[in-house]
Amino acid sequence: MNKIIYVAALASLLGFTQCSKSTENNVSETQEEIVEDIQKEKAEVAQDLRALRDDINNRLDKVSKKLEKGNIEVKEDLNNLKERLTEQRDKVEASLDKISNSSDETWDDIQQSSRNTVDEVKLEFQKLGERIDLALEDNSEDDDK
Repeated sequence: MNKIIYVAALASLLGFTQCSKSTENNVSETQEEIVEDIQKEKAEVAQDLRALRDDINNRLDKVSKKLEKGNIEVKEDLNNLKERLTEQRDKVEASLDKISNSSDETWDDIQQSSRNTVDEVKLEFQKLGERIDLALEDNSEDDDK
């Protein structure tokens, strides 16, 4: 009888060990998937921010060129637009820095903050874009005269 109990206990112990290894493997695989997901999310958000920064830089270049040859009447408005675009670009750069320096543990907060920055800057950029287009159109008409 003791042998049966011993064999049953040994079989249970071996089964538990196999279950434990299987559980450890599943946990390890899940952790790897989470890390991969975080890296993918970071790359996506960073890509959105870089695209936004590039758009801002393109507008800043256009505004700067028009400022160089623009008339005095539109320079004040263009300078104001240039300052606001630069502020928005600085926000994007700060958010990109946070993403680069974030750990997996801090990613949730930084991700939400970065997405909020993208939304906020896109909205401001859209508002500024209309003003910039008008200022550049007015300026280019003056340049044609």
